[in-house]
Amino acid sequence: MLKLIQLELRKHRFARNFRTAGIANLVLILFLIMIGFTDQGAEDYTFADYHVSFMLIDTFARAVFIIFGGALIAKLIISEYRNKTMNVMFTYPIKRQKIIAAKLIIIFIFTFMMILFTDLLMGALLVITNQFYSFIPDTLTMSDALVLLLKYTISSLSAAAMALIPLFFGMRKHSVTTTLVSSILLVLVVCSGFNGPSVSINSIVFIPLTLGAIGLWIASLSMIRLETKDVN
Repeated sequence: MLKLIQLELRKHRFARNFRTAGIANLVLILFLIMIGFTDQGAEDYTFADYHVSFMLIDTFARAVFIIFGGALIAKLIISEYRNKTMNVMFTYPIKRQKIIAAKLIIIFIFTFMMILFTDLLMGALLVITNQFYSFIPDTLTMSDALVLLLKYTISSLSAAAMALIPLFFGMRKHSVTTTLVSSILLVLVVCSGFNGPSVSINSIVFIPLTLGAIGLWIASLSMIRLETKDVN
């Protein structure tokens, strides 16, 4: 499996996705800075405390990389069906499930790593910036940081799993557009908030966990069906 994953990474020149993710992170930093400046002085200031600030960072990170995960599904799986290159791959003396599993593992690990990395990077930048400008009156203790790390890890795992849900819609007609649109709709639902920035749908714990389980179930179902479904 490890060899198969390495071949997939080389075949799709996957390293370029890290550069694109870096650009996305840079845009996200600029966007958060813009929110910080334009919202300054407001009664419900976005960066009024660490709890809301970290939630906002996690929401944007999940939104960006769930859509990124959808784009990877479209590139690594759906496009290969449309271009008929998957037909060639299925003639290899390798089980079909292993080929698809290698692609899904790449997408899951990349999405998880990038969401967690973005959360930690943005969080660290926020804490460092606050040391100089003191716009957040709260104090972040070591125990708070450890709890936050646990929350970020669970949130990143559930988001990486739910990023696989668009596979179900994309595989129905092997449509790249459907895959991307379903990713965007998923983000609009999961990352939407109510009662200001302090509460989001993702903060209702069972919702992201349930959606993550659905994403893993869809990935498993897609591999099982490969044995009985012809490649068209």
